[in-house]
Amino acid sequence: MVHYGHANACRQAKQMGNYLIVGVHSDEEITKHKGPPVFTEQERYKMVRAIKWVDQVVENAPYVTTLETLEEYNCAFCVHGDDITVTADGIDTYHIVKAAGRYRECKRTQGISTTDLVGRMLLVTKSHHEPDDISIDRENTRRMSLCKESVNPWTGASQFLPTTNKIIQFSNGREPK
Repeated sequence: MVHYGHANACRQAKQMGNYLIVGVHSDEEITKHKGPPVFTEQERYKMVRAIKWVDQVVENAPYVTTLETLEEYNCAFCVHGDDITVTADGIDTYHIVKAAGRYRECKRTQGISTTDLVGRMLLVTKSHHEPDDISIDRENTRRMSLCKESVNPWTGASQFLPTTNKIIQFSNGREPK
């Protein structure tokens, strides 16, 4: 699932070079290593192409990044966020390029993750966008957004609802405090 955290990673990666090529995995690879994808591979390809920092998309990129893939696309190095990514067998997906010294990291965007977004979607009702005169349990929604399970343990920020301030900071290219 593509979200503004991925766009922020693309922004940071683009700053490390002058041309950004982004590999997007197939539905088969995502299902094998992470579970069923939220969006189809065709939808993901289109969404990633729409990110302004992306110059080229590699469709059906291998889940484990290889030196051959970097060579095929004339890439000096590979970039990923500082959150670890592993295969279904628990192997670091970047171990090959790391061993070759061709790996760089960017900062993960705090307060946003695919897992959190999917969880929020499952908590939402059909009437959550209805006008106030429709019965909505706003108190229950408020409690869910403030409970300790939905608050980031490091920042104390709610992961249930991204704040306007974080979105403004992201769009201005500034790191959140």
